[in-house]
Order: sequence, then structure tokens, then C-alpha cells
Amino acid sequence: MPAILFCGVVALSSCEKNEQESVDPEFEQGMISHILADTSEVTSYTFAGAQLSQVNHYDKKTSEIESFDKYERDASGKVIKASTYAAGSHALLAEQKYTYDSHGLLTRTDMTYYNGGKLEYSAYATYAYDEAKNLQKKSLFEVREGQEEATEKSYTTYAVLPNGNYTEEKQYVIDDKGEAILFSTTTYSYDTNQNPFHEFAEPGSASSPNNLVASSALVHNSKKTYAYAYAYTYDERGYPLTQTVVTPTGKREAYSFLYSN
Repeated sequence: MPAILFCGVVALSSCEKNEQESVDPEFEQGMISHILADTSEVTSYTFAGAQLSQVNHYDKKTSEIESFDKYERDASGKVIKASTYAAGSHALLAEQKYTYDSHGLLTRTDMTYYNGGKLEYSAYATYAYDEAKNLQKKSLFEVREGQEEATEKSYTTYAVLPNGNYTEEKQYVIDDKGEAILFSTTTYSYDTNQNPFHEFAEPGSASSPNNLVASSALVHNSKKTYAYAYAYTYDERGYPLTQTVVTPTGKREAYSFLYSN
């Protein structure tokens, strides 16, 4: 699946006052160009002007490209299709098509996944927004061959601060009886600096303008909590140069961000 947004994934709910007062700074610096894990390149970004055109994903051990994502846009610049290809054979691995309403809000994403050139799985997502046009709900439907109607598999609801930072996600799964069961609750907190990936976040993602610093996911069935912590160093403009992630097991992962001139 194309992943435009470099994600921190899970999070912590308490949002301090400085988060509520943080603003979305202007994106003045050069665009993000590379992500390194330790000293190995893992992701690189190509832009056509200010628009993302391709993302390359690398094997950390060999530094070779494993797959790449390409994007197609309409006349207004909105992404209408994202395709993922295998690097060597250029075989299509996944495709997402995006549909927008007359106000420019994403209403549907059609997703198809391939294996060995054959269709393996199809699904689509629908979206609902609040009055401020923030993402409020995302529903996922599975499309099975031979079935006239798709089956709703899950949905996620979102809570967001006035500054645009998403602070909570609740994921529900639909059981065999068609009833929604709360699967997990994930909460997030942020710094006050610019998230360099927010400008080109994947359509339909709950992207926040500031950088994730803590997250906590509670899986209700098991009652287990998975907490992550994120620490950064910044350049003189406040953009992150490095990120250190502490996983629920205590493992530390280090990333570096490079920007174009």
C-alpha cells in the first residue's frame, strides 16, 4: 500500500496546553528528500515542483530499492491515483484510486492488491468529516468476488484539536452479526514544530501538522497497552533532523531526515 506519510503510529492521550496553542508553521525549508535508519537509506522522495511524484522504499541491509510508489493528480493537484510497483520487475503490487466531492474532500478510496500479477484483494474506504473539514470517521469495506454488496469490516473514529492535531483514534471491528466491537483506543501527543510529512500526507490519513512525541494504544480484548515515545533534534528552523523511537519493548530505533536545498 502506498505510504506517503512516514508514520510514528500509536500514541498518548494527554495533550498539554502548549499543544493546543501550537500553530502550523509555514513550510519554508526544502522538502524532505531522504530518511535514513541509522546510516542506511530506507526511503527517498521525488518531487515535481512542490508536488510529490514518487517514493522509493529501500532494503535496509542491501540499500537496494524494493518497491516504489507513483502518484497521478488531477488539474487541481489532488492525488487521484497511487500505484505501488516492485522495483525489479515493475510488477504492480497495489493501487489506490481517490474520489473527491465538490468541496475537494475525499469521499472514497478504492484499493486493489496484487500477487504475481493476479488480483489478491479488493477493498474501499469511505470518509466523514466534521464542520471544520477534519476527518471524523473512516470506514473500511471488503469487496469479494461474486458478492453484489461489499462487507463493512471496520471503522475508525477520530478526535482532533483546533490546531489540527489528531489526539485519539478508536478502531471498531464488525463481527459476524454485523455488530461493531471496540478493538483499540490509541491516543497521541505532539511537539510544537512542523511535521515535514504533513504537506503531502496520504489522502484520507489522519495527518497532524506537528510531530508525534508520544502514543499509547490500548487493545481492549487483551487489555494490553503499547506505548511509544519519540524524541527529535531540530535544525534552526525547527524542522526535525533526527528521530529516536522507543518501542513498547524498550528497543530504540534511530532515524535521520535529509532535506532538499
